[in-house]
Amino acid sequence: MRILETKIKLLAVMISLLGISLASAADRPAYVDGSIPFVEIKDVDRQAETWAICAASYDIMSTIMEPKAPDRAKQIADLGNGARVALGMSLVINDLQPDISQEQFNTLWEEPSLAMTELPQNQLYSILADAEKLGTEGAEAFGKKINATVVICINNLRGQQMYIDTWSQLAESGLLQMPQN
Repeated sequence: MRILETKIKLLAVMISLLGISLASAADRPAYVDGSIPFVEIKDVDRQAETWAICAASYDIMSTIMEPKAPDRAKQIADLGNGARVALGMSLVINDLQPDISQEQFNTLWEEPSLAMTELPQNQLYSILADAEKLGTEGAEAFGKKINATVVICINNLRGQQMYIDTWSQLAESGLLQMPQN
C-alpha cells in the first residue's frame, strides 16, 4: 500500500511539474530555442521537431507576407522547404553508411520522408492553436513570437544548408530517388 501511495505522490509531483513547464513554454518569446545551433541538438527526434517548427513558422510568415511582398514570401516559403529537407536528413544522417545499398537506404528513408510532411503540419496546427488562444488582442504578441522564431531559424541556415547539400549528394549518387512529376 505504501508503494502505491508513493507512486501516486510521485505522479502528482510529475503532473504539477509538467503543468509548470507547459505554462513556461507558452510564455517563451519564440517557438524554438536558439541557445545552441540546431545541428548540435543530440536527440534526433528533438532536432527534427525543431526543423518542423521552422518549416511551419516559415509557412506562416510566408502567408502573412504574401499580399504585400510576394517575392519575399516566396523566398520564405523556399526556406520552409529547406527546413523540411533538414528535418528528414536529421533523422537519417547518423545511420548513413558509405556502403549503404539502395534497398537499405529506401528502408531508412521511408519514415523520414513521411515526417517531412507530417511533422511540420502538426507544428503548424499547434502554432495556429496558440494564435487562436491569443485571439485578436494577442495578435501583436503572436506576430512577435513568429518573427522571433523565424529569426532563430534563419540563424540556423548554415546547418540547414549542410543537410540540403547532403540530400543533394544522395540524389546525385542515385540513392535518393526523386519523385516523378
